[in-house]
Amino acid sequence: MRHPLRPGKPGPNLARWVVAGAMALVSAVLASSTPAFAQDFSGENVEYEFGWKGIPAANATVKIDTTPCDDPSQCYRVAVQLTGKGYLDMFWKVRDRFRAICGKSDYLPRYFLFLQREGGFQLDTEIKLDRQDHLLRSTRFRVDKNKPYTGKKAPAEGTYGPLSSILYMRGRPLNVGDVETIHVFDGKREHDLRWTALAKERIKIGLGEFDAIKVEPRIIRSTGDKEDSNVEAVRTVYMWVSDDPSHLVLKIESEVFWGSVYAELIKK
Repeated sequence: MRHPLRPGKPGPNLARWVVAGAMALVSAVLASSTPAFAQDFSGENVEYEFGWKGIPAANATVKIDTTPCDDPSQCYRVAVQLTGKGYLDMFWKVRDRFRAICGKSDYLPRYFLFLQREGGFQLDTEIKLDRQDHLLRSTRFRVDKNKPYTGKKAPAEGTYGPLSSILYMRGRPLNVGDVETIHVFDGKREHDLRWTALAKERIKIGLGEFDAIKVEPRIIRSTGDKEDSNVEAVRTVYMWVSDDPSHLVLKIESEVFWGSVYAELIKK
């Protein structure tokens, strides 16, 4: 699975932008103590438009609720659906699905599932928490080729998932000049993802004008072979989040080598 902040081959592989900021994107070393988060994202139901060079290409819905788990404050359950539209969907259907469960008090992942359906490409990535060995273990299966891949593992302590890494950032205080690094496991590789709060700006999107904080998420190290670990290959990603305790993602922009990709909040 390609991390959302790492560029792919030319083509409509838009799924990674759902977790951009990242993801995800998604480094000052993450403290080993459990951070306290006051913000509650339960009940969030938002929609984003994704596009390439200003052309709408897909919509994504993001829903967050709570579910019982080992965390004293229960867990977040996150569901993301990415659906292609317009010209793209005529030639390259995108029907991606993400599911994640993470703690409400620590944001550490308990479960993650990515069903990637892009054109004829079909890949399932699943991450489960192994409580006995304190590891995150992944399984990856190429559905269209009936081909399993070798499972991967990462230490569970202090390691976030593709979606929980974004919730972690949103739950932190964001002051201009702040820099923090977290460790992220996407099922295939581990990444050190650095967040930098750059500035406060007033931005305008389709929903109106918002006071926002401009954040730069950047991968500074990845496991894998030399090509996939080349930090210089990662293009710049900027994310604007609301300047309030929710830090709702309002807009994402990135330059990739075949053009510019954007995401914008269209419903909340």
